[in-house]
Amino acid sequence: MNEEDLWQLQMECTRFFQNNPYSMETVEGISLRLGRKTEILDPVLGRLVSLSILEKTGNGSRSIYRYIEPSYSGDLEVQWNIN
Repeated sequence: MNEEDLWQLQMECTRFFQNNPYSMETVEGISLRLGRKTEILDPVLGRLVSLSILEKTGNGSRSIYRYIEPSYSGDLEVQWNIN
């Protein structure tokens, strides 16, 4: 998978969580919802966690991913809450 494909999948995962902001999913659940293999999703989800777009709870196959809702300032600047 090349860099452009990874970026596209990253956007697909982000859109899924933006459209389902209260969703809490394992990599297997995301795989089923997006029709993608878990081994392809693992590095993409890791990248989204490192960018603070997703939060990961737990380790291994039982890890749960959830969306971190960005906060918006008055001048339309988007900021993710990093705690």
